[in-house]
Amino acid sequence: MTIEVVTNQMAINNEIAVLGGLKEYLSYKEADKENRFFVAGDNMFTRKARLLQSIRRWQTGAKEGFREYKGEKTYHGNLAENAHETGVNFLHHEIFDYVKKRISEKKPYETIEENRMMNNFLSSQPMAFNLFYPLMQIVECEDGQSKLANVVNTLLHDSVKIEKVIKVGLEFIPSYYKQCLNDKTAMDAFFRFVTKDGKTGIIAIETKYTDVLGQNEARNPLHAREATQREGIKQLFHEDALEEIKLGKTQLNQVYRNFLLTECVRIQENLDYSLSIVLAPQDNVSNKEDETKLINILKDEYKYKFQVFTLENFVEVLIAEFPEESIFKRFRHRYLDFRTAEYLLR
Repeated sequence: MTIEVVTNQMAINNEIAVLGGLKEYLSYKEADKENRFFVAGDNMFTRKARLLQSIRRWQTGAKEGFREYKGEKTYHGNLAENAHETGVNFLHHEIFDYVKKRISEKKPYETIEENRMMNNFLSSQPMAFNLFYPLMQIVECEDGQSKLANVVNTLLHDSVKIEKVIKVGLEFIPSYYKQCLNDKTAMDAFFRFVTKDGKTGIIAIETKYTDVLGQNEARNPLHAREATQREGIKQLFHEDALEEIKLGKTQLNQVYRNFLLTECVRIQENLDYSLSIVLAPQDNVSNKEDETKLINILKDEYKYKFQVFTLENFVEVLIAEFPEESIFKRFRHRYLDFRTAEYLLR
């Protein structure tokens, strides 16, 4: 064993030693605190992740928060109370400061939800800020741009050879969204890049923790269907699939809309390349059917434009490329080290 592995195992043993029983981290009604329960509807992975985030919330010292329905309060371990004041949902105070700035400057069409962002440890929205804000800082220097390009190239396996990632962004809806899908479809994060021969591109990233990609039809389905018929986009799809979309026989749910938004941005900004990526933990397989359907309706030469990576693999490549940046190891511990939760579930 390496020193790092031994040290990591000792840390987990220490965590387990101070944990209470499973019951302390489960949900309960305000009127019946002794009757603890798992959240109905959670699959096995979500149950494990909710438990892990309940532990992480407890480790910050924050009191558990609640949801209220018809005057009845239900407390959940993954919710924090008043975290908008303390910033405990974020891995660094600079991330918390950036989130507060984004909320204070929120545009009418943006979809940042303050309560979910600040208080829900299980939400993928603050998770995205915890992962990508440090990368925003890293690409402020040229060396960081090249190193992040190495990370992306490792994952893409030469689908597109990137020279530098010149910008990282979070929770992005273009100001010209009405010329795209005319709804609030957003990129959780994005990379803007250049290639060695000076071509430009964008990688849109959808991050999912326990979330399921939305099954709901587009708010403006006509706009979304029209986007598939645009010059520069319709060529990406098989003819029969394009006809199914045109006739409204294919529901353009979230995975399709995210992809279409990326392609619209490419056209609007005259970019050379565009890719859409989904990042999710390896055990969150709830979106696999929709992801496979989208890949299957793309022509073979364009399938590279939509790819799915595990969050674990992405984080490990980041750690390898930026070993001096402890925040990526902290991210892995916060979201992906399930050993304490699995111990309690056993």
